[in-house]
Amino acid sequence: MFRTTWKTVYEGHVIELVNRPWLERLLVDGKEVDRATGATWEPRSFHATVPNGNGSISLDANTHFSKSPRGLRFSVSVDGKEIYSEVKWPPRWYIAVAAACLMLLSLVVRLVS
Repeated sequence: MFRTTWKTVYEGHVIELVNRPWLERLLVDGKEVDRATGATWEPRSFHATVPNGNGSISLDANTHFSKSPRGLRFSVSVDGKEIYSEVKWPPRWYIAVAAACLMLLSLVVRLVS
């Protein structure tokens, strides 16, 4: 419930970012290649070199807060070319929104009565 996952496939490699409270992990083919700690809304950059047949591919992944549409944007570039970009709203953020709505509702009820 408290994690958000982005997942894409590129040339047979499964690229996945797992966003948990205070930790983001970049996984390629089920193996962790990079991680970053800190607040969810802070921008992050992940870099990895993944073996691919006879050579290797350079993988760059980034997360940052997006204003339009609102949420966290995760984008993946391979050898400088963007292959994936998606915005998600982490489910745990709904807890804060629900709490703020409840406080506002209780304030309105007190003012009305």
